[in-house]
Amino acid sequence: MRKFVAIGPALVVFLAAAAVLFAGPAAVRQMIFASTTAEVLLARQSLDSDDILSRIDRAISNISTSVEPSIVHIEVNISDTETDRSMGSSGAGWVYDTEGHIVTNAHVVSRADVIRIEFADGRTMMGKLVASDSFTDIAIVKIDPGVGLIPMRRATGDRVGVGERVFAFGSPFNFKFSMSEGIISGLGRNPETRGSGNTFTNYIQTDAAVNPGNSGGPLVDIHGKVVGMNVAIATGRNSSGDREGQSAGISFAIPLAVIESVVDQIIETGQVRRGLLGIRGGGNIAAEIPIKDREGNFHGQGILVGGVTPGQAADRAGIHENDIISEIDGNRITKWHQLRSIVSTAKPDSLIDVTVWRDGEPIDFQVALTEYPEDDLFAASIEPLLQNEAGLMINEYRDGGGLYIARVTRRSAAARAGFVPGQELIKINGEDVIDRLAAYAALGRAEFVYGEPVEFELIDEDGIHQTLTLRLNR
Repeated sequence: MRKFVAIGPALVVFLAAAAVLFAGPAAVRQMIFASTTAEVLLARQSLDSDDILSRIDRAISNISTSVEPSIVHIEVNISDTETDRSMGSSGAGWVYDTEGHIVTNAHVVSRADVIRIEFADGRTMMGKLVASDSFTDIAIVKIDPGVGLIPMRRATGDRVGVGERVFAFGSPFNFKFSMSEGIISGLGRNPETRGSGNTFTNYIQTDAAVNPGNSGGPLVDIHGKVVGMNVAIATGRNSSGDREGQSAGISFAIPLAVIESVVDQIIETGQVRRGLLGIRGGGNIAAEIPIKDREGNFHGQGILVGGVTPGQAADRAGIHENDIISEIDGNRITKWHQLRSIVSTAKPDSLIDVTVWRDGEPIDFQVALTEYPEDDLFAASIEPLLQNEAGLMINEYRDGGGLYIARVTRRSAAARAGFVPGQELIKINGEDVIDRLAAYAALGRAEFVYGEPVEFELIDEDGIHQTLTLRLNR
């Protein structure tokens, strides 16, 4: 006969197992909850004791506080001569000095009949356009300084770098005095952008949110100093094939050095003069040329000099055809638009340092710049717009006897306006045009780049005079 006393321990184990089976899940959940609670309390204590994020917030708030009184919201009225209606648009700007000069984008105000300036404290006043520069998309508006203005601090002479934190100010979608944050994503950019036919700026690329209405607002560094001016966002094409701005983490700003050169000259003399080096590209000017020494060691990339204009700055300094330009004033040069921007920012007769590679060796030159002719400037900025956006190509008769319409792109603005190949071009907005430079200059003075309608006087193949109106869709 078995002894019943042996059943006791087994019964205890069974009852304990049953208790764990029925009570275990609740106990486990309680343990998990207790652990989570402890983690939350620890994290909260850490947040309360560590003020690093609070200090970052205070720093960013101080940037806003120091910058906002120098930002302006700009509203303009523009008369449309074709429809006899008035249109409105808006943008941003910033105080340049205590004399009442406001800096903004030329495409914001150049066509304006009325310019209203509004400050963050509610002050509103009328502005008057002093001058605009379509080549860099920079304009100056003058206001009455009244009781006083607080100019923006400028990072003059400071070099910005990729990865540095920046802040964009403006009025995106008419949300006035907005601020966004990002980093500098790239330098020396030359994108297809909305706005002017800008051909003389190495854009700063940033991922700070920039949208319509941010144009003309400043881009500032962590010290609240201006490093650039918001000008454009990258363009894409919608389902209809039309170009449109898209805020997709890629936006652009005009560098401060370009702004100061243009604005200071306009304030001091009323005009902008630009330096000219006097060279042209060789081969595929978009290509970067590898630089190697005599031993075959790689020294980066540069741009190839395809030709030197006799008597101009480069020729007088000793720069030769087939030299490879690698550096100007300490700036690496790998694209032609970079060289063009740096040189055109400098004033005529100023000295720049140019490093070239010749026969595997670097040579340093100090070059005294000459002046860039205005007609050539118009040609550089307007010719691509006329052909690529308006769909119109003009050419000169071989005997030098004037101009004719060489090509009209199908379904383009020029085709819709009635232009056809073979028409002889006589005048643009009342100005006689005898060659292409004269035609581009006339279009520039007519503000064709900003969407103003321009009249072309032509003679068709039957000798009949025609007047056609062409405008960019801006």
